[in-house]
Amino acid sequence: MPYSKEHKARVREKILECATGAFRQHGLEGVTVPEVMKRTGLTHGGFYAHFESKDALVAEACRRGLEETLEAFFRSAEEAPEGTLHAVIRRYVSRVHRDHPEAGCVIPALGGEVAHHPSPRVRQAFTESVEGFLGALERALPAELPPEERRQQAVALAAGMVGAVLMARAVADRGLSDRIIQAAREHLLKTFAAR
Repeated sequence: MPYSKEHKARVREKILECATGAFRQHGLEGVTVPEVMKRTGLTHGGFYAHFESKDALVAEACRRGLEETLEAFFRSAEEAPEGTLHAVIRRYVSRVHRDHPEAGCVIPALGGEVAHHPSPRVRQAFTESVEGFLGALERALPAELPPEERRQQAVALAAGMVGAVLMARAVADRGLSDRIIQAAREHLLKTFAAR
């Protein structure tokens, strides 16, 4: 008896959820399709009933990662007493985000690998994620800024936030990593979210 559409959708969701966290934590090359399927408690052969390829899964994981980033960093900060942008910068450029890539933003977690990825599908999905992130930052910046200036500030702020987290994760010296987080956060707050 074939599985229902609802069952198939639940299984696909389970695979995507597991893969999204695994890719952010271990990278695209650090996670294989059989490993994703094992983590979900399913067989490798069942993967292709839900995704046509690993690239299709990675593209969907990039999109899902953006949704989760917007939820974790932006929507939860909308009611922050210090203001949305201030709260977003503090949460994003933090030791917690640095130390938990599996639950963090997909951009610093996968950006280095995606830059060299041969699949246009993956690159396009990642580009859409970056655009979504920039759009969320634009909306958090002061509305009175001219649109082009708001866009430029969003790009500069995103580069600073993502670069700080990426560098802090990459260095072997924990003290240096902490200094990167602290210095970048203070600078970004002063530059973009000063009251």
